[in-house]
Amino acid sequence: MKIILFAITISLWVSTAKAQEDEQRVSSTIQHVTVFLNRAQINAQARATIVPGTTRLIIENASAQTDPQSIQVSGKGDATIQGVQFRTNFLTKVTKPASLQRLEDSLRIARDTFDGLNLQKEVLENEKKMVLANQKVGAEKGTVVDDVEDMADFFRTRLTDIGKKLLALEKLVKTQKEKVDRLEGQVKEQNAKRERPVGEIEVTLSAKARTAVDLEVSYVVDNAGWVPFYDIRVRDTKSPATLAYKANVYQNTGFDWQNVRLTLSTSNPALPGTQPQLETQFVSFYEPRPMPAMAPAQVKMQMRKADASAGGAAREESAPAADLATTADFTQVSEQPTSVNFEIATPYTILSNNRPQVVAIQTGELPAKYRYTATPKVDSDAFLIATLSGWEKLNLLNGTARSYFEGTYVGESQVNLQQAGDTLTLGLGRDKKIIVKREKTQDFSSRKGLSSSVRDSYSYKITVRNTKSEPVNLTLYDQIPVSTDNRIEVELDDSAGAERNTETGRLTWNLSLKPNESRDLLFKYTIKYPKGKQLVNAQ
Repeated sequence: MKIILFAITISLWVSTAKAQEDEQRVSSTIQHVTVFLNRAQINAQARATIVPGTTRLIIENASAQTDPQSIQVSGKGDATIQGVQFRTNFLTKVTKPASLQRLEDSLRIARDTFDGLNLQKEVLENEKKMVLANQKVGAEKGTVVDDVEDMADFFRTRLTDIGKKLLALEKLVKTQKEKVDRLEGQVKEQNAKRERPVGEIEVTLSAKARTAVDLEVSYVVDNAGWVPFYDIRVRDTKSPATLAYKANVYQNTGFDWQNVRLTLSTSNPALPGTQPQLETQFVSFYEPRPMPAMAPAQVKMQMRKADASAGGAAREESAPAADLATTADFTQVSEQPTSVNFEIATPYTILSNNRPQVVAIQTGELPAKYRYTATPKVDSDAFLIATLSGWEKLNLLNGTARSYFEGTYVGESQVNLQQAGDTLTLGLGRDKKIIVKREKTQDFSSRKGLSSSVRDSYSYKITVRNTKSEPVNLTLYDQIPVSTDNRIEVELDDSAGAERNTETGRLTWNLSLKPNESRDLLFKYTIKYPKGKQLVNAQ
């Protein structure tokens, strides 16, 4: 039996070794990456010299997240490509990135420093023991008082000095130990990522003579993409707005993209590319079916499942920079039939850690009109709104916009192109220099009872004041109730010059306020409804 097993082992080893002899392994170098909104296309180069006959060239350094159907291989050389296939290697670890090497170097230095501090601490503790062991000199025969005092002073001074040094060393040792622990955790996390399988692209080539081949390889990988965002900077309400188009590029493919050329594409290959078809829609009557009775045990099981589902659902549920050159100054934009590509001229390094890397795409100035808005019923502050025109030229996408006004960061807003028309409206934050106050006027709020109905009158006063040193345009919003029952009648007695939307009940005032000008707006309305009824949302 042992002889048979040994023969089988030798046979497997020989066949494996023979298969490996037919393979030639080469590394690939990433030259260019096209990053889509979801996924990315890698363009890499590989070079090898092959012998006459058939050679299986194994291109390493491919991501395990590669889509096998997306692999394309071309190149130059006196050889013929017979076949291409993708395979996963579970034995080879991901190449150690430079970031991990730096972490390991830092960890080694931190450990050496920690060991050195512990050695100093041990020496001081031994010295302290030696001093304490020799403090019985006063008990020796023939020792005079002066000698005892001198020795006491020596022991006191020396022990105090040792104690201070030990206290300082203990703090240093504790701090250094925390640093070592953090580095060890980071190195452990990085090494865990290297335990993942890697991908390999097998290219079968045939040649009549020994020849060199240069291969161009492209393939699409998962776990990569980019998210657009914007920086909106406004110097003052008389200047155009500067819009900086940026991208958060991320990838977790298993390999760092070191100093590569980037293209950001607005295409999303994760979405289906074919138009959906409408199925026939049949209409019929709803026929409720009686639910079968469940046993008590089944009821309890259903309740536990419902609780678990509910718990799972609940769980799921700066100052402006100086005017320096950025990659946005060198980006080339090319419009494709179904997408837009941004060619980033400056090479970038995107680490495989799923952390976003900011890439500047382009910057442009847009004509802007500014106005203030306020809805004192909801919020007493006034908000500055910018209306931008010409935004279509920048090929924008939906995303987050960070706003800066007069050199100060004022907050975030959302760019929603589906709601934009010829102009794009963005919020630029609150302005405390425009004071808005809304109060109910008790003198005009009353109730009158009629024979069969009740009339409730309401009155509100809105006071606005412009404390800025320049005039402002303010759009003010308020509302009156809208009846959903023909027995409830709402009448606007005094609009104070507001425009009324009869469908929503919204009142709009467009005001022009001079510097330090105040304005009072008093609007009134009456609600008539049957006696004995109680209103909801009447004020």
